[in-house]
Amino acid sequence: MKRRTGRLTVIAAAAVAALLFAGSPAAAHVLLAKAQPNGDGSTTLTFTFDHGCGDSPTTELIVSLPAGATPPSRTEQPAGWKATTEPGRIAWTGPGLKAGAEAAFSLVTRLTGTIGQPLRFPTVQRCANKEQYQWTDPQPGDEHPAPSLIATGAILAPQPGAAARAPAAPTDTGAASLPQAALALAILVAAAAVAATLITRRAAVARG
Repeated sequence: MKRRTGRLTVIAAAAVAALLFAGSPAAAHVLLAKAQPNGDGSTTLTFTFDHGCGDSPTTELIVSLPAGATPPSRTEQPAGWKATTEPGRIAWTGPGLKAGAEAAFSLVTRLTGTIGQPLRFPTVQRCANKEQYQWTDPQPGDEHPAPSLIATGAILAPQPGAAARAPAAPTDTGAASLPQAALALAILVAAAAVAATLITRRAAVARG
């Protein structure tokens, strides 16, 4: 009986802890849910969330782009919302999105960097009651982590001039170049002259 009571106590405590964690901002942050390469050097990034500021609906989402990212060429947002692009960031505003309803916001950009590099997108979520969450912490395990991803070759845009800077591979067609041919001819001429001189000297010695 004591063992059963102890087990129920543990289960109850775990359930309470889960409810507290689910109600905290850190458990319901803005996510970079998808990074889709488009095959032309650009990538579609999709940000999602399903919470407001308590019961207050979300009315604005501001996403800062990492260094080297180009201004978004295209955006997608919930009905009634609009996107405003500024240097280094994009802001979406619109009618309140109720807490508990999942929302998705997408943008198309070109990302630069090195493979394996963390790319962070600090985000501010503002609500109708004037409260806001700043999802700007650098590490995923922080209290208010910024949406982020790890750069891969698939999502990074090719760098202009990279092909021009690469050294050209040597080619061997089997044919001598013009300088090589001229040198070979000069050597043959010199050898012929030496041979002629030796023959002339031997002839003179034989006659003497």
